[in-house]
Amino acid sequence: MPTPWVIKLGGSLHASEHLPRWLHALADSGAVLVPGGGPFADAVRTAQTHWGFSDHAAHAMAILAMRQYGLMLGDLSPGFAVSSDIAGLAAALAVGRSALWLPDPAAIPEAEVPASWAITSDSLAAWLARKLGVEHLLLVKSAGIPTGEFGVQAAAARGWIDAAFPAFLAGGGLGAWLARPDQHTRLGLGLREPRTVFTPIVPDIGPVTRENTSYVDHSPLFRQPA
Repeated sequence: MPTPWVIKLGGSLHASEHLPRWLHALADSGAVLVPGGGPFADAVRTAQTHWGFSDHAAHAMAILAMRQYGLMLGDLSPGFAVSSDIAGLAAALAVGRSALWLPDPAAIPEAEVPASWAITSDSLAAWLARKLGVEHLLLVKSAGIPTGEFGVQAAAARGWIDAAFPAFLAGGGLGAWLARPDQHTRLGLGLREPRTVFTPIVPDIGPVTRENTSYVDHSPLFRQPA
């Protein structure tokens, strides 16, 4: 059975020709797929700008935007085991089946994932990976990611990951990697030998917490960093 991964498929790929290719490659990967927010999350920001409702409401709406994107992905590739809860995803991982997470804001404690503009689906994917006890997290981006190793703060400064991600990566036990949109062709090798394919994101030296990480506004909430 392959080593389990959590793989976030960025919402910025929603109109890309690579989207169905990623879904095809992931179908037999035995990984848990986390959806981004895509255009559904953009609608949250538009509505909040117009009506001025709270970030607390926008946070829940943006998680539901991820769920909408996930429903689209599941319909495009119906072979995934679909679940909104940790237990269902863990059961799929236990038998090596690929799974799709449909996040439910009511099931995500605000004490662990606060309502913040700094938190996107990147950080939620890291949170989920830790809940599942998975050792590897892959973030699939629409941007061209260079080869080499990058510290997590440097990656956040470049806009490749969200500003809260360093705090969710801190503590060890979780390897984080970035993939370019065309790397679905090498997914199998990457899951076995990630350093040969993906770009590693490593924790910086010294403690990183939500209190001392420099958050920035990544409006709209859950729009994928570049």
